[in-house]
This record gives sequence, C-alpha cells and structure tokens, in this order.
Amino acid sequence: MKTVFTPKLSTPGKIDLARAALANDLPLMAKLVAAIPGDPKAANTTKYFASRFLSWFKDQSGPTPFSIFAAAGNMKLPFYAFSSLPGFDCPGAGACLYGENEFTPENFGKGWCYSFTGWRYPAAFFRQLQNSILLRSNAGRSLISNEFANIPEGRTVRLYVDGDFANLAILRFWMDQCKAREDLKVYGYSKSWKLFLTLDKQGYSFPVNYLLNVSSGSRYGSTVKEKLLELDCTRGEFVAVPVARKWITSKAYQDKGNDGSKEYRKEVTSQLRKAGHEKFFACPGACGNCIARKEHACGSDRLRGVVIGIGIHG
Repeated sequence: MKTVFTPKLSTPGKIDLARAALANDLPLMAKLVAAIPGDPKAANTTKYFASRFLSWFKDQSGPTPFSIFAAAGNMKLPFYAFSSLPGFDCPGAGACLYGENEFTPENFGKGWCYSFTGWRYPAAFFRQLQNSILLRSNAGRSLISNEFANIPEGRTVRLYVDGDFANLAILRFWMDQCKAREDLKVYGYSKSWKLFLTLDKQGYSFPVNYLLNVSSGSRYGSTVKEKLLELDCTRGEFVAVPVARKWITSKAYQDKGNDGSKEYRKEVTSQLRKAGHEKFFACPGACGNCIARKEHACGSDRLRGVVIGIGIHG
C-alpha cells in the first residue's frame, strides 16, 4: 500500500518539538525537523518554518526568525500582541488544557484551549516557541525588552494572546516592562493566579497601565480567585461558557457583524446569568470596537467588575 505524506505536522508532533526545544535537546530537535516531509525552501510550509527555526535555535546568536510582537494584528485584534506557547507556559491551566482529566502529561492538550487551533498555521506555532525560549534567558528577555521599547507611543498591547506568565521571574519582567512604558495601554488574560498573588505578597506595586482579566479554566479554586479579584491591576473575570455548536461553526462568535452574532451573544449572557453573575457583557469576538468610543471591553477601566463571557470554541 502506498503511503502518502503531506507537508504538515500534527498537534502531538508540535508538542514533541516544543518539549525537545524547551529541554534544549538539539539532536532530538534536528531529528524531528528532518522527519517533517517537504522542501525546506518551499515558502510558508511547515518544513520551511521549522528549518528556519532550527537554524536559529542552534546558537540563537542571529536575528530571530519570527517577529517577537505581532504589530497591530488584524481586524479581530488591532493591537500589538505577544504570544508564547500555550500549555507549556500556563502553570495555572486546568480544564482548558486537560479537560475533565487528571493533570498529567498524557492528558496535555485534551481540553478546550483556543490556542491549539492556531497551530494549524505553522508560523504562529514557531513564533510562540521562539518567544517561550527567549523568555527563559536573560539574553532573550533583553531582546524582548528592546522590541517592547520600540513599540510606537500610545499604542495598546495585549499580553498574552497565547500562552501565559510561566513563572514569577517572567511575570515580574513583564510588569517592569509596563512600568517603563507608561504611555502604553497593556492588558491580558491569565490563569497564573498564584503568581500574581505571590508578587503582591512580596510588596510589588503593579503598573497602573496594565489590566488583568482573570481567565476561567484555571486549576485554582474560588478562594484564590476572590483574592486575585481584589488586586488593583485586575479588571474582572473573563469566562468561557458552553453555547450551541452552530454559533461556533457559523463563526457568529467572531464578530458582531456576522450572521447570528446577536443570538449568540444572547445565549452567552443567558449562561452568565444562570451562573449567578450580576454584571456581565458578551464578547462579540473582534477587539478594538466591542464597546462605545472604539474601546475594547477587556482593556477598559469602565468595565471593572464586569464579567465578560465568550462561547467555548476551542
């Protein structure tokens, strides 16, 4: 029987690549990249991006193969954005990463995490992997800091689109970066709740230009969450709720201009009400103009204390 190879890499294959890279196992990395079918010179293929990444990974002395920040994104996310690896950089991840299973390596990636769906674009995966590696060294963080310093004045930055604060040193690094650029408006989502509380206990003063959205799917319980909601940097909760599959397949969840968006958001608010939330807002999908004044709810002081909900679509 003839075997047909396609120039793709499965999610388990990408997980293996990430594990090898984060373990700094160059021989295994080289072996895994060599096994990817395709021509390394064929632009925009998995083999092409993997080969570029491997060339840089060998000594990490040259320019990064992928931009560290996504500059001004797209219509859905019209801001500067930073991502690292989902799961690997998410110490507080629970059901979103493991589903209803035990938190074991075998169940890694079996939850509803949105970020893994983005891995169908190989450049996105390798950019996340690159950034995760940069964050783990002083030299790498220096590169990130330089790029952050070069973001034009007055812009909005999202930390993180994918991934999360992997440890206390990385959380402190980012908060210090925000303090150094008070002209920027920075916001994000996190399940690394205990890291924020630990930094707070150390007497750290969080930057005034950073807003935290407490993301659902964390492994931590309500006691930890309630403490986190009391921090000055916290805007409020951002929760994923179950909705009819038709709203996901029809892309009604992606933009308020899409067919079915109004009905989809009505279902989201219904689920939020059932969960006992009193102040809530249904995310319409596209950032940048989801509320009046061309603001985005997750980064707005005006929505402090409001629970923002979105339909599960991982």
